Amino acid sequence: MSRNPCARVARGLALFRGVNERRIGTATREARLVRLSSGEALVRRGGPLPGLCALASGSLKLSVSPRPRDERVLALVAAGESFGEAAALRAAPAPFDAVAVTDAEVLAIPVEAIELLARRDPAFARNLLDRLAAEILRLLAGIEAGMLQRAPQRLASYLCTLAGSDGAAARRVSLPVTKTVVAAILGVKKETLSRLLRDLSDRRLIAVSRREITILDRARLEGVR
Repeated sequence: MSRNPCARVARGLALFRGVNERRIGTATREARLVRLSSGEALVRRGGPLPGLCALASGSLKLSVSPRPRDERVLALVAAGESFGEAAALRAAPAPFDAVAVTDAEVLAIPVEAIELLARRDPAFARNLLDRLAAEILRLLAGIEAGMLQRAPQRLASYLCTLAGSDGAAARRVSLPVTKTVVAAILGVKKETLSRLLRDLSDRRLIAVSRREITILDRARLEGVR
């Protein structure tokens, strides 16, 4: 059993799926775990990332603020997910603020170790390429939604995504973050989000109880325009 806590965390990451224990241990020998309190920033936009990063526990938001008090959340990072790969590999400044939504622990692996592992291990290189490709597609989907979808459509799509593929007539989901953060994800004000939720509730598409949302009519919710 490895005594390296960073190696133990790395073994649970999709990025290291199929990579043998010895190579994981070598890659994480100089890695470190960064503990963050809720609301604490790992990095601010324009600052240096501490390496290739992955969330060991808790949750994190990646956001930009084009104007004061006007935050747009680009992504929520859950435990087991990596982030900021492109900027880390290019030694580029962070293109976002990375802030803990809850108490969190971040695994930071030196880029030199990642580059060496990618050259030596085909499974890791493939995982890294898959991750970069998925991130590009996610960003493009976000741009498309922002340009082509109205706010009610974005909210309906978000709720259906939370519900997953379960086709049950009624499905309860919990908002994973505060309504303020959800509003920032959708690119609307918190007041607008509250109004949209009331509208969907009045139309009997959903029922709302604080952060608990029950989808009453998924077919109609998916058809919101």
